[in-house]
Amino acid sequence: MDNLDQEQVINMLNTLLGEDIREEFETQLKEAGEHGNPSFIVANSGGSTAEVFVEWNKEGDYLSYSINEDYQAE
Repeated sequence: MDNLDQEQVINMLNTLLGEDIREEFETQLKEAGEHGNPSFIVANSGGSTAEVFVEWNKEGDYLSYSINEDYQAE
């Protein structure tokens, strides 16, 4: 799942993880941005996780996202 906008990625994560993760997503996105990380992990209350990659389109000045559904927390 590549080149998603923020609403699309949040909706897909909600479906994948089975609960509303908007607040967790926004917290992790801010943390990743502050540290220059290209990806971050979002987890639901049950411990299920997904990895989200962030890409900044410099020309269009917007962020796009992709989800790694195969990510398994160690």
